[in-house]
Amino acid sequence: MAIDDNLDNYLHDDGLSGVPDSGDREDVPLSDRYAQQFREVYGIVKDLKTFSDDMINQTMDQYYNRLGLNEYYFSTSNAKMIANNMVSVLTAKILHENSGSDYFPLIEQVHDGRVFIITRASLLNQKISQIYAVERSVEQRYLNFGDMTKPVWRMQCFRSTNSIFDDPDNLFERLRIYFLQLPNFTVTNPEPGELRLSKLLDRDFYKNKKNTITEDIFYKLNKQLVESDTGLGIAISGEPREFNTYRIDVAFKRENIQNDFYSRIGDCITYNGCYSKSKYIDPLSNNVCILTAFITTLPSTEVANPDLSLEDRVHSILAGVRLCGVLPHSHYLGILNERLLEVHEMAYAFCASIFVEHFSGSVGPHVALIERLTAKEQITPSELYDIRSKLMIPPYLPDQIFNAVKANYDMVKMLYRHFCVLHCPLLNAYGINTDHDNSALKEMIKTLDDQKHTKILSLFLTFNNCTLRTNFFAADKISLAFRLDPSFLSKNDYPQTPYGVVMILGPYFRGFHIRFSEISRGGIRVVQSFSQEAFTRNKLQVFDEAYNLSYTQSLKNKDIPEGGSKGVILLDKAATKELANVYTRSSFMCYVDGLIDVMMPNNEMVDRLNKEEIYFLGPDEHTGTGHLMDWAANHAKARGFQFWRSFTTGKDPEMGGIPHDTYGMTTAGIEAYIHELLKKYDLKEENVTRFLTGGPDGDLGSNALLWSKTKTLTVIDRSGVLHDPEGLDINELQRLAANRLKGEATSSMHYNEALLSEKGFKVPEDAVDMILPDGTKVKHGYKFRDEFHLGGCVSDLFNPCGGRPSSITPFNVNKLFDEKGKCVYKFIVEGANVFITQDARRILENRGVILFKDASTNKGGVTSSSFEVLAALVLDDETFDEKMTVKAGGEFPQFRKDYINEILHLITRNARREFHALWNEGLRSGIPRCDLTDILSSKIIGLKKDIMDSNPLWDDMRLVQSVLSKAIPQSLLTLVPIEEIMKRLPDRYLRSMFASYLASTFYYTQNFTDDTSVFAFYEYIQVLKGDAAPIADTASLNE
Repeated sequence: MAIDDNLDNYLHDDGLSGVPDSGDREDVPLSDRYAQQFREVYGIVKDLKTFSDDMINQTMDQYYNRLGLNEYYFSTSNAKMIANNMVSVLTAKILHENSGSDYFPLIEQVHDGRVFIITRASLLNQKISQIYAVERSVEQRYLNFGDMTKPVWRMQCFRSTNSIFDDPDNLFERLRIYFLQLPNFTVTNPEPGELRLSKLLDRDFYKNKKNTITEDIFYKLNKQLVESDTGLGIAISGEPREFNTYRIDVAFKRENIQNDFYSRIGDCITYNGCYSKSKYIDPLSNNVCILTAFITTLPSTEVANPDLSLEDRVHSILAGVRLCGVLPHSHYLGILNERLLEVHEMAYAFCASIFVEHFSGSVGPHVALIERLTAKEQITPSELYDIRSKLMIPPYLPDQIFNAVKANYDMVKMLYRHFCVLHCPLLNAYGINTDHDNSALKEMIKTLDDQKHTKILSLFLTFNNCTLRTNFFAADKISLAFRLDPSFLSKNDYPQTPYGVVMILGPYFRGFHIRFSEISRGGIRVVQSFSQEAFTRNKLQVFDEAYNLSYTQSLKNKDIPEGGSKGVILLDKAATKELANVYTRSSFMCYVDGLIDVMMPNNEMVDRLNKEEIYFLGPDEHTGTGHLMDWAANHAKARGFQFWRSFTTGKDPEMGGIPHDTYGMTTAGIEAYIHELLKKYDLKEENVTRFLTGGPDGDLGSNALLWSKTKTLTVIDRSGVLHDPEGLDINELQRLAANRLKGEATSSMHYNEALLSEKGFKVPEDAVDMILPDGTKVKHGYKFRDEFHLGGCVSDLFNPCGGRPSSITPFNVNKLFDEKGKCVYKFIVEGANVFITQDARRILENRGVILFKDASTNKGGVTSSSFEVLAALVLDDETFDEKMTVKAGGEFPQFRKDYINEILHLITRNARREFHALWNEGLRSGIPRCDLTDILSSKIIGLKKDIMDSNPLWDDMRLVQSVLSKAIPQSLLTLVPIEEIMKRLPDRYLRSMFASYLASTFYYTQNFTDDTSVFAFYEYIQVLKGDAAPIADTASLNE
């Protein structure tokens, strides 16, 4: 077997190990440099009386002087350890030469807290060898990337320059030595912006590397991560060295990198025909880690393309490392280890598999027919659900998809090339390739023997074609984002096709963003899972959850310019809540960054959408705290987004945000419904009894207690059940609610028991075998809490302002009725989203309960956020800072106060308008008001779309200015004239505002379940223009 020329030179000492430069001692053998140690080792081995003097002398000379072990080994090891190691190596060598055995022992010793490992390493490009197992063992036991509960050990790893065997057939066999030790930091908890390596690196390492090129490289890489507003990317340096060697340094923060990232880097190096002569892991005390490797090419006989330069190989390695840094753990990484697909092919297969996993299932083509038939028959919802579940075609499982990939690597490579032709800017810079080889690929996929594989790989092709933008080929990314054309979604599964779908994948999550109109806004929620069962269940639901929430949001947003959208981030299973919270923050950042990538495509992306897009985000579960919305807006600014201030709502007041809970924005709309309802029955608020879910520790619950004058009998929150049939003390309830705004701990269980009547009680969630005043035994407090709303007490008004979705369903709604068929509640005004399912709502209304659903009642929050966006879009930075941001010391600008008060007025006005439209149409048509809400929303949304597409209406400047002057708060118009506002707002946003106001106010005046006359709309337009006698404002008519 031939060996490359100068192979020994390829393996020269790189000097990073910490051994001082030897200068004029370079020609002095190690046995002479460490003469005393050499003699001690000789004595220890000779005393074993196992080997001859010739064998000992020959072996020691080879071990010290000819094997090419790094000097650091001899400078840091004692004679006894070296002797033991050498004997193990010698024994293995003798065994190999005399028996042909390929066995080589793994030598591992611990001395003074340091770990020494010696193993065999080959220069042959073997797929599986001992070194792979050793590398993974070191990674799992000592590196601990991604596990913030364990330290990262410093690692120095060297490969001998010469073979451990004498025969020519084994010239490529080397020894690899690992030195591992815990770092000794000068400062263990540095300040977040600390850049001085003297405060961050191991003391001895910094002392040795001060004023060297290593210090310069480490400083630049650490600075890049520390000054990044995410800190989550990968900072890389690559520099050529002499003797056909490249030095690469990879820096990253631990909290967003997978535990096997070290192995991934090794796989990238090996796949590209290289190996590391030495490599190092150096942790910093700010949780940055830096991997350094000195790499060179494998022997020419071991690479498929020997003429490829080392520079080109390093370029591919670094691109692969960047890509591996954003991938979650999966079976697909093993494909890279086995050399079956290259890094980008493997990553593509993984991304396409996630697409298949979520979009291969279906309810089947027959469900729509069955639902039409059952609409005319007496069939219960539960029976229909049962039929639907039986007809459900389940999605392909991850293992099924993976097996399809493993069985068809050549086809996967072809599909990846098709993906490249469509989406790689080097091949399709102008997006002109639209369907390259699509028909040929389709036919080839059809010829596969396994029909299951055919269907799976056909969906890979669908993924290629429906992707309109992706950052897959961008260099600097912290997630993988795909803007999809939603036309691939089946109408049977998703009757309303969204406007846009984005799939985003990151190291610890997968997520979707769905919107139903061009201009949309909605919250981003994070779903956490603490068991495999919970993760599997959440994974099956994640897209449907995003779809349903987005669609519901679009119905709720009928009064405002932005349609509905929703983002859902599903985290990987986390062992603890603390770990889930770490993943939540980093995954949110990755998700937002990916969303910005596809919103603002650059020259590293192919734009097949060819249309400007704007996303507006808001807080939701697990994203409303930790200043995440502030961060997202500032990150959008750093990324160059023109409308960065309006990118997110829910920001801190110091950034001009308008917190919903502080001002009771959502509560304003809910209470408006309650007031109008009580007026219809001529009831005084003080005499009406209320059952409230969501207590003083929640947004809606606390504000309901602060705003309301009703006689509250029951408050249920997370902490338990608070109930008094004589009425709870309103002052005490408001005290608890006020504590929330002060940032103090509060809940219903903080209620003063002395204020309870003899029949009143508090049942905490952790109660066990508790006896109530009436003798009722509560076995478990949490179960009592979860079920007490189901007939626990009679109240005039049921006002759910917190609690789990679908708490009242067709399966338990009968518990709300007594033996005479009378409901325990007369009125239900929903505050919490989807507390009652639609089928249960219909049952309640059909049995005489007056009910108003969430999509109508709780839209005050989205209205407030819309006006928060409007101010950010209209005002320039200087004016916004002056007029909208809260200054140091809590000083509120007067404009901010006026603007917020006007928003509250507009929320109340819109709520009254919709209340009376629903009330009147319900009396006239007999249709349940829960269905009327959807009908009204759909009518408004449909008309809004038609108006947005109508140039004649938009070209009527008199009409446009008249409508916009009514839609925009007067306080803002006082500050900025309407003509200037029209210049500053994006055109599509302006059109949407015009259309939404025109459509909603029109339908609020109509019998909207009827087919509305074109003449009615024409007449309404003339009134708005002032060409006809004015009609009274709908709100004033109804007040």
